[in-house]
This record gives sequence, structure tokens and C-alpha cells, in this order.
Amino acid sequence: MVFFREMRAAAPFVLACLVGGLLAGCGGRAAQRPATTVSTVRKPPPAGLRVGVVGDLSIRVPGAVIVHGTLGALAADPLVLVVAASAAARSLPTVAAANPPSHFVLVGGSVRGVHQKNLAGLVLRHADAARLGGAVAGLTAAEQESINARVAWVGPLERGLVNPFVHGVHDTAPGATVLRAGAPNSPAACKEAALGAFARGAIVVMARGGACGAAAAAGAHQQNHPALVLSDFELPAVAAALIVRDAVAGMYHGGEDLVYGAASGAVAVRALDPRISAATAVRARDAAQQLAGGQPPSG
Repeated sequence: MVFFREMRAAAPFVLACLVGGLLAGCGGRAAQRPATTVSTVRKPPPAGLRVGVVGDLSIRVPGAVIVHGTLGALAADPLVLVVAASAAARSLPTVAAANPPSHFVLVGGSVRGVHQKNLAGLVLRHADAARLGGAVAGLTAAEQESINARVAWVGPLERGLVNPFVHGVHDTAPGATVLRAGAPNSPAACKEAALGAFARGAIVVMARGGACGAAAAAGAHQQNHPALVLSDFELPAVAAALIVRDAVAGMYHGGEDLVYGAASGAVAVRALDPRISAATAVRARDAAQQLAGGQPPSG
């Protein structure tokens, strides 16, 4: 009984020794606390096709991981999109040739004459943008002057742009007069041509874009009139997203120009001069949908 009582009295001590391991007073060395280990859980990288983007281009495509950076840093990616207006566009053919496993697309530029299987050009159909611009110009002019509406094309008279522009004007304003304010491709000349068009009764002007388009718009705003340029109706990000979708599906393009127009959604209303009324802006978007569907853009 004495032995049993001693065991009962010792039970807490024995249990502590069993649980604590080598503790002081249990006949062994003093226990040491194990070193604290901090584990960092790293998130796995996003799943999807890595697509490099060089330049000002914003796209989202399911199944693709879009990474913005320099051409040198992204050259090893499966697909690299390079905006034609970026400085990297000049070296794109050389970089593409040095990285044959990768595929490259020049967004907003042609690669005609550059025969590389891993390099393609993304070209927007400017004629579609010019026709839609003409339709919007016609709507704008007709809203302000229903009888003697006048609009003008300003700058170099490129037949491939002026003719669709005239066609678009007459789609929405059949009786409108289209002035051809031809000028060299220089800011001073384009602004002077725009001011001359307004002196002849134009309500709205359109130019190709660039420095000439900016100068024509400056002249228009000086007279409190709206102005249009091709880029108001071109959405390169829409076309770029289509190319990325193809790549996600395993299809890459190269050695050719890929041309996208109204039917693809890459030609539509992107932005309009704030001097164009809200009512006309709504009709302009209706006209874009009609053109995309293969119908005359009547608005």
C-alpha cells in the first residue's frame, strides 16, 4: 500500500517526464526548446500562356498572363506584342530572328517585305475607319445644318482614305458637301487648311492623324468646331486580343500581315470630340454596329 501510494504520488512527475522528454530532474540533460522555423508559402505563378507586351497596349484574355516590359526582357516569351509606335519596333525584326522559338506581332504596323516565320503584322483597315469617320461627320453636320451641311477632309488627299470618307458622309447625310482641303503633311499646313475649310462653311473636319491631325483639331477647336481623326475609330487592343486568343488555342501567326476591320470589332467608336453632341454620339455607335454587320452606317 505504501508502494502504491508512492506511485500515485509520483505519477504526475513520471507523466511530466514522459511528455516533456529529457527534462531536468528526470535523470537526463535539461530540455532545450526546438528552434522556431518560419515557413513562407509561395503562391504558384498564374496559370496560362505568358504573353509579353511592349508599349501602350492594354488587353485581357482568358487563359493568358499579360506581362508588360521591355523587348529584351520579354523576347523569350511564347508570344510578344510590340506596339508600332514604341521605340522597340525598330529592332523587332532583329530580335525576332534571334529568338526563333518565340512569336512576335507588330501591333499597328505592317511587316510586308520582312520574311520571318515568327513575325506578323497587325494592320487595321484604315478605309473602314475613314468611312465610319465620314458617317459621324455627316451625322454631326446634319444635326447642325440640315440643308447646306458641309464637312471637310484635311491634309494629304490619300485616295484610299478620302473616298471612303466621302462614302461615309453620304451614308448619313446624302445631300452634304464634302470639301477636300488638301495640304502637305505638316502641322502648319494642316491647321491652315482646316481654318480655310471652316471659312468655306465646314462644320466638322477629319484628318488621318499624327501631327497633321493634331494641328487640324487645334484649328477646329480654335473656331469651336469638332474634329475627327482615324484613331477615334480604331481599337488595336480588340485585334490584339483576337491574336492572343488564337495563341491560347495553340495557333500562332507569322510571315504575314493580319488585317482587321469593322467586322472584327477593331473599327468602332473609340473616342469622340466633346463638341459632338450626346445624341450624335449614340447614333455614331449605332452606325459602327451597322458597319460591323456589313450594312451602310446610316446611324
